[in-house]
Amino acid sequence: MGSLAEVPISTVRRSLLPRLLLWIAGVLLLLVLGLGGYAFYVAESALPRMDGRLQVRGLTAPVTVTRDSHGVPTIDAASLPDLFFAQGYVTAQDRLWQMDIMRRYGAGELSEILGEDTLKIDREQRILGLRDAAKKSLEIASPREHSFFEAYASGVNAYIENARSHLPIEFRILRYAPKPWTAEDSVVVANQMVKDLNFHYFYDALAR
Repeated sequence: MGSLAEVPISTVRRSLLPRLLLWIAGVLLLLVLGLGGYAFYVAESALPRMDGRLQVRGLTAPVTVTRDSHGVPTIDAASLPDLFFAQGYVTAQDRLWQMDIMRRYGAGELSEILGEDTLKIDREQRILGLRDAAKKSLEIASPREHSFFEAYASGVNAYIENARSHLPIEFRILRYAPKPWTAEDSVVVANQMVKDLNFHYFYDALAR
């Protein structure tokens, strides 16, 4: 009878280890590729549509948007309300998350999405009262001026509605959706820009 050869356990373990490491590396590579592919898909799906035709509710006549080689839009509209509507739509296409962060920053509403880390900023912004100032500005605006702000807001909201399934990746990472844009929001952003350009004046006001 032949004798059975004994294989040391340590030898078996050494022979299995490279295969196990190779299998783990393969799984990790597939996960990285899968996550990378998904992130690319999510980011690309939120890019603005550069060509073709869109059916958008809220316009009274066709509007043409032409983008140059750098993506900068030129809008051709039959009326000022349609022009402001299209401007709102196109701006939201390009910068919706930036717009949302700017209005939240200006109004002191960052902590609603970013948590306690931004409470100090929100308190300072609410002391300045940029949203209250925006309300007062709209109250004294002429009906014509007010209608332009409303048309712009309608354009932004038309894009938000059309982009519900492919919002910019920042919204998905932070797990929230933008609220409807208002005429007041546009003035809040403008007020915030004035503040940024006059930082030392506002800083001194807060210090007092």
